[in-house]
Amino acid sequence: MDIDILKAKRKSLRAAFTVCCNGISNRIETETFGNNEVNTLYKQLLDKFSRLETTQEEISDLLLISDELKNTYQEDFSKAEEYRDKFCQICSLLEASQ
Repeated sequence: MDIDILKAKRKSLRAAFTVCCNGISNRIETETFGNNEVNTLYKQLLDKFSRLETTQEEISDLLLISDELKNTYQEDFSKAEEYRDKFCQICSLLEASQ
């Protein structure tokens, strides 16, 4: 698949993931959750993150096999790590909110 198409897809997935994270963060500040609601929010977050992660892996693979794009791999990898960290942070907040 073309890397530009994957990057456009990733951009949309990142936006959806960020909206989900922000929504959960805002709700955690103002509400108390039961186990069912925490599980629901976690599954929503996991769904968005797993689709983002799959697309990111496809992009990383293409960057590594292309000699002209290898230089952008480190920057791309660092940005992907920020989203992984955000996922872990929100998961921790959900666990603590139980």
